[in-house]
Amino acid sequence: MISGIDHVVGRIVTQLEKQGVDDNTIIVYSADNGYYMGNSGFAGKWSHYEQSLRVPLVVYDLRLPNSYRGRICERMAVNVDLPATFLDWAGVAVPESYEGASLKPLVDGAAPNEWRTDLFCEHVVLAPHITWEGVRGHRHKYARYFDQQPAFEFLHDLKQDPDELTNLADSPEHAAMLTKLRQRCDKLVMKYDGPLVPVEERSR
Repeated sequence: MISGIDHVVGRIVTQLEKQGVDDNTIIVYSADNGYYMGNSGFAGKWSHYEQSLRVPLVVYDLRLPNSYRGRICERMAVNVDLPATFLDWAGVAVPESYEGASLKPLVDGAAPNEWRTDLFCEHVVLAPHITWEGVRGHRHKYARYFDQQPAFEFLHDLKQDPDELTNLADSPEHAAMLTKLRQRCDKLVMKYDGPLVPVEERSR
């Protein structure tokens, strides 16, 4: 699949070169959530682990200086950032109603002082099955599955345990972090149109 995508993108780049617009065209590649393919013993793509949660994002812009190309940006980007980014590139004002932020400064090599340090994530499409919500930060991730009561919680330290093999939700040493992320999740749930189930019924 990767070889096939690389081949098709190569055909697109070749056509842009033939039309003489390759140096003024930005290509953005992303995709749907990944399938587990057996990772963590799962199939599908509906739970909170990194293999399912993350999506690729590659920006190809020949207008950038050579020194800016090939970089890996560690800032958090989400799919709702793309509409704001496209408008920003086009020189069009971004409506205040847009939830996302333009990625143009990051692509241009800037380091904005204010940028998100976590993101809200959820899966409610298959309610009341595999229904969860959570917060993914740079180091810690919290998720709660509220199909059952009390909700079953996960807490992962992505630095010490990048494969998310250990659930720290019941660890006394991590109780403060669990409470912090649980409250952060509550706040974000209410921000995005309110919960399907009252927040107080989700956390144990």
